[in-house]
Amino acid sequence: MEAPAKNPFRPGVGIRPPYLAGREASLRRFDSMLRAAPEQPANMRLTGLRGVGKTVLLQEFADRAAEQGWVAAVLELGPSHNTDAGIAAAVSGLAEQARLRVSRIERVKAAIGGVMRGAGTLSVTWSDVTLAIDPAWAKPGTEGIAKTLFDLCEFAVGKGMNGVTLLLDEAQVIRDDRDRKGEHPLSILVSAVVAIQKQMVPLGMVLCGLPTLTGNLLKARSYTERMFRAEEIGSLAHDEARRALAEPLKDGPIRIDDSVVERVVDEVEGYPYFVQLWGAELWDTAFMAAAEQISPAMFDVTSAEVYRRLDLEFYDPRISTLTPAEQQVLLDTAFVQSYPPLHAADIKDVSDKSSGNINVLLGRMVESGVIYRVRMGQYDYTAPKFRQYLLRRARRGGSRA
Repeated sequence: MEAPAKNPFRPGVGIRPPYLAGREASLRRFDSMLRAAPEQPANMRLTGLRGVGKTVLLQEFADRAAEQGWVAAVLELGPSHNTDAGIAAAVSGLAEQARLRVSRIERVKAAIGGVMRGAGTLSVTWSDVTLAIDPAWAKPGTEGIAKTLFDLCEFAVGKGMNGVTLLLDEAQVIRDDRDRKGEHPLSILVSAVVAIQKQMVPLGMVLCGLPTLTGNLLKARSYTERMFRAEEIGSLAHDEARRALAEPLKDGPIRIDDSVVERVVDEVEGYPYFVQLWGAELWDTAFMAAAEQISPAMFDVTSAEVYRRLDLEFYDPRISTLTPAEQQVLLDTAFVQSYPPLHAADIKDVSDKSSGNINVLLGRMVESGVIYRVRMGQYDYTAPKFRQYLLRRARRGGSRA
């Protein structure tokens, strides 16, 4: 029996699309960064809005690192890691996973008659790293994380690997407290990595997250603007978005009318997740209609379902944890005529709350990851086309409340 045709599109969190469009330059820069290590620190700050494909690109980095003989240690950070003890536990767990992966690679190669690259040794000892930990900027806990990472690099190189690279997703969730006596997980992590890299130990780190990550790093350590290569990814160019939609359909049973491709590309404004969702829904519509081609009429029929899914799956969860007051101000921002960006002073014109209250609520929403601070007094949404969603939500509710 012939297997049923499968939808080639893959909307979801961190799921690699069938055709990865528009990220070739980012991949080349990552490859170049690893080749230059450890003489040049292999650190990258990867930022972008929700839905642009950061997690997918991070997984591609992991594959590229493995191809170059590096151990790729991947972890999605969460709120539980936003303490000194939490980040230490995260690094410890990550190091253990990486050790197991190296040992597994070694066993597999032995089983198939392959060999690991000749075992190597580091040119420095742990005492050299200890001396490099400057007490002027190190935090309590730095030495413990540094020792964990040093031991991991020593183990990996001893097993014939070229080095270790940490690939940390959702890194915007870890940030330092303003109080010097508070928690400083980001400073601890950065300080430990810097101390090791100063000794030419082959350790790299990619921090991936929302645009707020950049500000968090600068507040933690002012030198991070020189420590990290900046890689900001956004929407796809017109031709790249066309390819992301058309390529998965090339050899399949369902084709797509060129005019539909143009309409989808215009609708999604280049955002990869939206391309995948539109493609998946249009393909299902054609399949259920037993049609061989996705037509303009199918675009019209499918549009409502696409936006229902977008609102329910992509947008609604982002504000479900906000307080009623925060949701109210967020909804008010949709009616700010000067957008983009959102000026705090202009929000007062469409809200019944005081300026002081608005500023407090905006600060809370920055911490929640719903908006980010562009510069002093100016904000933007962390999800693409979010203003249009807020307007749809207001229409459904019949008011801004």
